[in-house]
Amino acid sequence: MSDSLKKIIDMTALMQRYCSMREYCASDIRKKLKARGCDPDETEAVIKKLIEDRFIDEERYCTAFVRDKSSLSGWGARKIEFALRNKGLDGVVIKAALESIDPEAGSKVLERVVKRKFEELIKRRVKSDEDNTKIRERVIRFALTRGFTYEEILKVFNKTMANFEAGKRE
Repeated sequence: MSDSLKKIIDMTALMQRYCSMREYCASDIRKKLKARGCDPDETEAVIKKLIEDRFIDEERYCTAFVRDKSSLSGWGARKIEFALRNKGLDGVVIKAALESIDPEAGSKVLERVVKRKFEELIKRRVKSDEDNTKIRERVIRFALTRGFTYEEILKVFNKTMANFEAGKRE
């Protein structure tokens, strides 16, 4: 058995163990194999075998990635889409996975993100003399970096600000 074939077999077994623990896409596996010194031909042979054996599945990966990033990391659809495109995944698969985001859950995530950032900035404002316009700009900028649209952010921010003002009057 040639050294290259042995390396392919060994790396396939190793990557199968990795893939059985969590979801990976082909680009993730490529990076791992490159870090382990595999040449491009060996890498493609390993990836081909992993796909054949369904250790790598783009649809399954995208669905898991979308679910984790939207619910656990507080990312919006735009940031998730950008991250998946950077991994070289198919646009149709990405779009299908993004449709699995519950709009109501996405709205709750945005509310949580905006409220937390707003409260953080309000507490800091006591120490410095920051006006509401600057706080508004910073909250909106922060939420934009999380991948939410400007319109969604504005709606949630205005609601948060109204709740804050109402609480202040009581």
